[in-house]
Amino acid sequence: MKKFTPEKISEQFSKLLLLAVNICIGLIAITLVIFLFTECFGFFQNLFLQDKDLKYSQVIEDLLVSFMYIEFILLIIQYFKHNYHFSLQYFIYIGITAIVRIIIVEHSDATETILLVASIFILTISLYCLRKFTID
Repeated sequence: MKKFTPEKISEQFSKLLLLAVNICIGLIAITLVIFLFTECFGFFQNLFLQDKDLKYSQVIEDLLVSFMYIEFILLIIQYFKHNYHFSLQYFIYIGITAIVRIIIVEHSDATETILLVASIFILTISLYCLRKFTID
């Protein structure tokens, strides 16, 4: 007869929670892939089937949204490859891409644009420090 100790119960509960988290992250990954294909389909449809009034800023915005989907999907892939660990550098890449997207889409206020560029600079420095001083 198996003896249930608090350590074994805790270990089994931890495994159950990890399984639940992994299933949820897998479902999020599937959803992101679907959104990525939808975004790419809409992008190519707008690019090739619409009239010539398409704005370049809209094309770049659509591309950057696609890159953000790709970065999130890569983040999830790295989570599973590296023993259920999210690397901080991918979050920084996503942040930089999101800020670039905001700069391209909403560039009417110069002060806001300068602050956003400063944010990118700070994120870039943090990425450099992360690579230089950690083994992440």
